[in-house]
This record gives sequence, structure tokens and C-alpha cells, in this order.
Amino acid sequence: MTSAQELADELDLKRRQHPVGNAFLDIARAGRLTEDHMRRLVCVEAQLHHAELPGYGLMISRFPHRPAAGLYLGLTQVAYEAGPRLKSVAESLGLPPEDRAKWMWPPGRKTYSFNGILSWLAVQGSQAVTALAAYTDMRVYFPSCREIMAKIREHGVDAPEEFTSYFESDPTGKLRPLALEVVQDGLDRGDDPREAVFMARLLEEFAADFWASAAEVREPEPGSAAGGRT
Repeated sequence: MTSAQELADELDLKRRQHPVGNAFLDIARAGRLTEDHMRRLVCVEAQLHHAELPGYGLMISRFPHRPAAGLYLGLTQVAYEAGPRLKSVAESLGLPPEDRAKWMWPPGRKTYSFNGILSWLAVQGSQAVTALAAYTDMRVYFPSCREIMAKIREHGVDAPEEFTSYFESDPTGKLRPLALEVVQDGLDRGDDPREAVFMARLLEEFAADFWASAAEVREPEPGSAAGGRT
């Protein structure tokens, strides 16, 4: 029988052989990150929270047993506690109150595509599917954030401490092994391992839209101070 760890290893192999792009990280690596990029990332992140909280809540109601409920409760708590911190980040970047109130900037399909796959998984995904997707998200998102913050420091980008602290933190260390435990429990209950791998990889590919949306701002003119306050 296929194990949860084998599925995670398969996804790692896919990631090495066929990496999913991260447009925001590409900009950070090139030293072209501006405050507009940071503002946009904050707003896209806020849109994601709108899908995470009800999505994880639905997963709890669909899988109210141990260990699954513990995982989705933990993810709900992470998203809930991130809200006030993200508001502080927005304030540090000078986002107007009307933007902070509605979190509707920026518009566009890419801003919401990750929300769509997360919501679909919450409604339709099996226990193994939802848990492996959550594991994959944690496995990819937080290392990407840490590398972006490292590049900000490497290139001397003027970023508020609230911004770097928020995106450098990783409150999911204990949730990742729990996620694999939940995947294994789902497999033991008869969930399809191939569907779990397919949907987890699909979520990772949709995450590329999240980063692409945050990266979609006008690049600074040649010769301007990259990363300077606007």
C-alpha cells in the first residue's frame, strides 16, 4: 500500500524535475523588488485569507475526527492569527484605509485562482487530498517567502520590519508532520493516492498565479533606485 511519505516524496521529485515558477521570487532575485510589489503581495495575501478561513472550517465539518480535525483547526488558527499581523504590514506600507477595508486591489483572475482551487478542495476533496494539498502548500509557500526575504536583505531593498517579519515567519512547523499523518489516515480509510498527488500538484501550480499576481506591477524605469520607497 502506498504511504503518505511516498506521496510527499513523489511530489518533491516532480518539483525538482518540473519546477513551478514563482514570478515574485524571480523579481526579488533580480533585485527589482519595489514597494509597489510589496503592497501588491500584501493585498493578494489578504484575498487568500478570505478563502482559507471558511475552507478550513468546512474541512473540519467534513472530517471531524482525529487526527484530521486537529490539522484543519491548526490551519484555521494560523490564518486567523495572521489577519491582524497582515493589517499591521499594510499600515507599515502606507496602504490607504479604503484599500485595507476592502482588500480588493489588485483585481484580476490570477489573484483569485488559488482561492478557487482551495475552495474546490474544501468542498470536494477527500481527506487525503485536502491534507496532502495542505502539506504541499506549507512545504512550498513558507520556503519561498523566506527566500524572498533573504533576497530583500541581499539587495538592500527598503522593506518595513513588519513586512519582513510577517513573511519570514513559519507557524506551521508542527502542522507539516500532522498533515502527513492525516494523509496516511485518509489512505487507510480508502482514499485514492493518485487523486491526492494530482490535486496537490494542481494546487502548487495554481500557487504560481498567486505569486504572478503579486508581481504584476509596473517595473521601475531604467536607472531608478530599485526597491526604493515610492
